[in-house]
Amino acid sequence: MQRPAPTPVRTLLVSDVHLGSKHSRAEEFLAFLREFQPDSLYLVGDFIDGWKINTGWHWSSVCDDIVAHLISLAQRGTKIHYVSGNHDAFLRNPAFRAGCLATLPRFEVEDEFVLETVAGWKFLVTHGDLFDCVENNAQWLSKGTTTIYDACLCLNRWYHKTWQHRDRNPHGVCSVLKDRVKRWIRFVSGFESKILNHARQNDCDGVICGHIHTPDIVKGNAMWYCNTGDWVENCTGLVERHDGQLHLVRRYDEDLFLRLPAQRGPMSRTFHEEASTDTEERELVAAGAGTSSSGYAA
Repeated sequence: MQRPAPTPVRTLLVSDVHLGSKHSRAEEFLAFLREFQPDSLYLVGDFIDGWKINTGWHWSSVCDDIVAHLISLAQRGTKIHYVSGNHDAFLRNPAFRAGCLATLPRFEVEDEFVLETVAGWKFLVTHGDLFDCVENNAQWLSKGTTTIYDACLCLNRWYHKTWQHRDRNPHGVCSVLKDRVKRWIRFVSGFESKILNHARQNDCDGVICGHIHTPDIVKGNAMWYCNTGDWVENCTGLVERHDGQLHLVRRYDEDLFLRLPAQRGPMSRTFHEEASTDTEERELVAAGAGTSSSGYAA
C-alpha cells in the first residue's frame, strides 16, 4: 500500500526515543516520523540510549530504518539538530562528535539550540538533564533505578497483553508511576524554574525540553514551558506548522494546540504580564476527543 504524502511542517521536535532499548517504541516512532516533511527537525536528547550498550543493547532493523529515514530527510533539505542528553552524553565529547558528523553534513549537535518560530517567539531547546539535581549529583542513583524501571516496563507490557485492550497504553501504569516520581524530583530540584530562568537569561520566551517523559505545554512565570514527552511510555511529539501553530501530538491523550500572536520586534514581557486569563485560555487549546492526530499509531 502506498503511503500518503507527508505533511509539510516548519519544525518537528521529538525526544527520548531511546533507540537501543528494548522498550523503545521504534515502529510507532518511524510511522510518526513518516507523517511529516519538516524544514527543521530537533532530536531533543536521549535519541539513542547509550546506557544500554553494555546492559541489554537492542538494535532492531526498525532502528536502521529510522536512521536511514533521517539521512533521507537531510538529503531532501531538512536541517537536523541533535541535542545531547544524559543517555547519549557521549555526543558531548568534541572528538566523537566531529567523527560522527563528518559524513552527516546537515546534522548539528549541541547541548542546546535557540528556535525562533515563524511568529517570532524564541524557545530554548535543551534536553533538560543539566537542570536535574539527581543527574548532576547522583547519576549512579538514576542508573540504578533504571534496572528496576525496566523490570516494571516488562511487567506492565505483560499485563497489557494479557488483560488490557490493544489500543490502551502498554506502559500506562509505568507512565503514571514515573510521572509521580518525576513530579517529586521537579519539586525538590526546582527543575522547571531553573530551566526557565536559563531560557530567560538567553533572551528566550520559553523552553522546549524532554528528559522527564511528561508531555505538556504550560505557561508559568511569564514564560512558556513545552515538554515533548517520549517514545517509551507516551508516544508524543511537538509540531510547528507553517501558520505558526504549535501542536503537541499525544497518542494516549488529547492533543494540545498553542497559537501565539506575531511578535513585534524583540521580546516584550508586557504582553505576558498584562495578558488576561481569557487570552491565555484562547492561546492554549486542548483538542476534542475526535480531533487528536494519532493516526501514526500502529
